[in-house]
Amino acid sequence: MRGATVYAQGQPIDLDIAMQAAEWLATLMSGATTPAEKTAWQQWRQAHPDHERAWKHIESVSGGLRELDAQASRKALLQRPNALPVSRRSSLRLLAWASTIGLTGWFGARSEYAPDFARAALADLSTGVGERRELTLPDGTRLHLNSGSAVNIRYTGTQRLLQLVQGEVFIATARETDMPYRPFLVETTHGRAQALGTRYSVRQADGSTEVAVEEGAVRLLPRQGDGNLLLRAGQGGGMTAQQVLPAHAVSPDIWAWRQGLLLADAMPLRDFLHELSRYRHGLLGCDDAVAGLRISGVFPLADLDAVLLSLPDSLPVDVRLRTRYWVQVEARQQR
Repeated sequence: MRGATVYAQGQPIDLDIAMQAAEWLATLMSGATTPAEKTAWQQWRQAHPDHERAWKHIESVSGGLRELDAQASRKALLQRPNALPVSRRSSLRLLAWASTIGLTGWFGARSEYAPDFARAALADLSTGVGERRELTLPDGTRLHLNSGSAVNIRYTGTQRLLQLVQGEVFIATARETDMPYRPFLVETTHGRAQALGTRYSVRQADGSTEVAVEEGAVRLLPRQGDGNLLLRAGQGGGMTAQQVLPAHAVSPDIWAWRQGLLLADAMPLRDFLHELSRYRHGLLGCDDAVAGLRISGVFPLADLDAVLLSLPDSLPVDVRLRTRYWVQVEARQQR
């Protein structure tokens, strides 16, 4: 979603910043905000004029919402047959988005992503930030959900469909025993990935869907357009809604998250921190002056604070912990 544009107070603003404002509103509405979170919120507002503008906008349009009792609001939004349980903070986050989108048209027709954010809170299966989950689907297919992921399961008499609302999944498909044969499909914003007896991952990334095949083959079918791409074992590829992207070789390292690890081989520091941010709450920034530095190693996802604090041991950087929820990596200062 990075790079998408929405509007606040009549001016364009990056969608990431709009999402951060909604997250902060949900945090403050939760009733369990810590002093550190309040400090981080104030520092986030002061970090850039767009942050303050996004906050002022969402604060103004959700003013009435903040007066509602949280439990009553949750019931009003989520009261429907067969509703799945949702955390209090998740429901408040959804309300924050509902107030921003539904009442003001802030996003309007310019963002196709906001509905996905709302649907993630109500998905059949989901994981929080830093959480991973493994389970077996009704047909015996094994499913691994990475951090911050959400899926819906839509099995019918004609197909086995997994809707990836956000994040990343690794799938080991089971042999189909029902007749007639039901294809196994993963659907994202950009199209569908059809499994051909396989083990593979699907990640809904910024503006595209990325697929990597460990075993078997997967066919990519963009939502719009006639093209398709067949990926075989050891290959990765992707698609936008309009077209497929070129296939390339992939390393098994990309699936290390299933073992709770991040493997980096001369990875640019900005990309490394972006990957870490998928598993950690708060803001994780990188100055342009050090963004291109390369890092290699095996890093445990269960102790990201230790990983961050170890960076100055191998790179000429300083790690500034402005708060527990806001970390900035900068060029090392002369001492």
